[in-house]
Amino acid sequence: MISRKTSSILGLALCVELLAYPTDGSAEGYADAYAGAVFTSNSDLTVTSSLGTTTTYQGLDVHNSWTAGARGGYWLEKQKMDWLGFGLDLFFFHVKTPPGQQVGVISSGGTTTQFAHWSLPAFGIGFDVLRLRIPLLRDEQFIHGRVQPYIAAGPAVFITFAGQNDFVQPGGQSATNVSVGVKVDAGAIVMITKRIGVFGQYRFTHFTSKLDYQNTTPAPATETFTTTYNTHHVIAGVSMNF
Repeated sequence: MISRKTSSILGLALCVELLAYPTDGSAEGYADAYAGAVFTSNSDLTVTSSLGTTTTYQGLDVHNSWTAGARGGYWLEKQKMDWLGFGLDLFFFHVKTPPGQQVGVISSGGTTTQFAHWSLPAFGIGFDVLRLRIPLLRDEQFIHGRVQPYIAAGPAVFITFAGQNDFVQPGGQSATNVSVGVKVDAGAIVMITKRIGVFGQYRFTHFTSKLDYQNTTPAPATETFTTTYNTHHVIAGVSMNF
């Protein structure tokens, strides 16, 4: 379920989008499609049990992965404000540790090592409540610039899903989490024609996933698996203006 905090942030983001949307035809719309690579920093996994115990798996080494997505929005045109825009971004990537990875484990019983395997598909919904560009090389054909460096930032909703993993007993369980994080983009668009361009971009995301499982060892308990992820995306794509 989506928490009250998540709902409040989403509502605020949507209100900003709706209030800023021009109603007099003074906007340049865009639609982008893209794909690329994802590099995720090592992360600790903390397991908190309803029995009162806490176990930390240190330094999960997350595999490099791929990402794909699409986004759309608009740039303002009224009163020479074509440097300001807003958008909505939908994207997918995967955070997955390699099988057989051995990590340090800190628990009430001391420090040991254990094999760990973690697989987590992640779907992101990003709200670019602030999107800025620099229109360069303007002319009569490219009135907003042939080259357009840009940055974008805003909250993002991350939906993560995990099936059976090496930590949980009994097996066959799955869990889904919805959380709010942040997304920051920086890149540049090069217009090939008046309507079509290509772009390259760097993206950073930060979010925390909390997944609940039912365990029977050593006694029936609910265990919450908490991990914070910092991901770095290098993407390229095609942009269409209208």
